[in-house]
Amino acid sequence: MNEIIAPHINKIKGIALSFPGKINAEKGIVHTAGAFKEIYDLSLKSILEEKYSKPVWIENDGKCAALAESWKGNLSDVKNGVFIGLGTQIAGGIILDGKLYRGSFGSAGEFSSMLSRLKNPDNEDRFGKIGGHKNLIAQYSKEKFIDSYEFFEKYRNGDEAAKKALKSYSRTIAAGIVNIQSVLDVEKFCIGRGISAEEVLIDEIRKSFKDLLTVKSTEAINEPVIEKCHFGNASGCVGALYNFLVMEKII
Repeated sequence: MNEIIAPHINKIKGIALSFPGKINAEKGIVHTAGAFKEIYDLSLKSILEEKYSKPVWIENDGKCAALAESWKGNLSDVKNGVFIGLGTQIAGGIILDGKLYRGSFGSAGEFSSMLSRLKNPDNEDRFGKIGGHKNLIAQYSKEKFIDSYEFFEKYRNGDEAAKKALKSYSRTIAAGIVNIQSVLDVEKFCIGRGISAEEVLIDEIRKSFKDLLTVKSTEAINEPVIEKCHFGNASGCVGALYNFLVMEKII
């Protein structure tokens, strides 16, 4: 960060961060940070403000993406919507009544924590594990590693195993959307992060969601719009900027 900031310090108005984990946005404390265990409970805002003498605002990456889409993206036309990010695990952000919903303790949108097997809650079937993009690849190839570019290339070339894996993965994401929708009842879901750039994935998620709505247990659930997010992988940066402007009362 210092390599980016230091040469331009006289031109910088402030620092806006999109960060993983549970964030206290008002105080700028990083309580959890995903895989970065060594920086849990880090007062990052105060550390950076002391170092650079510039205002610093930090928000969770999923919430930043939701802010970006609500500000100038594909959630800007609805009052209630959800961002889902298909990364290593599942990022999330919730817009209710046109505003970011952080929850009482700042953890709203932590969809990775959703459980499936209550007898063993700390298992590999958490939504964050089965919905992460690595699980799509694992379903296709258990013997050798391929990246997502290779996977979708094989899919487009008619590979039957790739088709089967994508259908199974899409059903998993659709099931997660059903669970979230049963609680929030929003108008739209925006899907983001790396593999969401593949339109065929969005199509398969829509199809799987419609299929899940045909079973009796989902008869009370309303069907939302499901589409790709507007800003793609830039959504975190755009949302961090918007969060900074709001916190500084610039907009």
